[in-house]
Amino acid sequence: MVRIERVLPQDILTLQRVVEETYLPYFRYLWHDEGAAYLANINNLEVLEQHLAKPQHCYYFAKLEDGSIAGYLKLIFEAPVPDTPISNAVSLDKIYLSEAAKGKGVGKLLMEFADQQARLAKAEYLWLRVMDSNAYNLDFYVKNGYKMLYKRWLNLANIKEEYRGIFTMIKSLRD
Repeated sequence: MVRIERVLPQDILTLQRVVEETYLPYFRYLWHDEGAAYLANINNLEVLEQHLAKPQHCYYFAKLEDGSIAGYLKLIFEAPVPDTPISNAVSLDKIYLSEAAKGKGVGKLLMEFADQQARLAKAEYLWLRVMDSNAYNLDFYVKNGYKMLYKRWLNLANIKEEYRGIFTMIKSLRD
């Protein structure tokens, strides 16, 4: 059984460790420096503290029965979809799993939880971004009701040229 628990400010060091452990195995291939600069930017204590202090930024751990953390989810409430008129939306900003949890239904549970939280917030849409090179996750999101909205090119330092493509995907919660 998996429990989904809100990450609290006192959990920040655990969050920082989980972010690194769940990001690098899947995405170091994107970067010339294997993701070091990107992680230093998004996973430093100051950034995480700022996010945890904002009520719209909500992190959640997926914990297994033994208390180990199988992954995490970050939702941003009141997050309009960029470059669209869609304003009543929640961003599924991050969803990462440990390698051991992949293929065991944890991702599906986190996706269902995200839907539930967005509906509770009375959002009409849930949206996310996914690298165009990430076929496994693209397929997973489509299976979970997301549709392609548009593609952009990332202009980030250290990212390899062939991996700059990123899709914005959206799911309607109006049903």
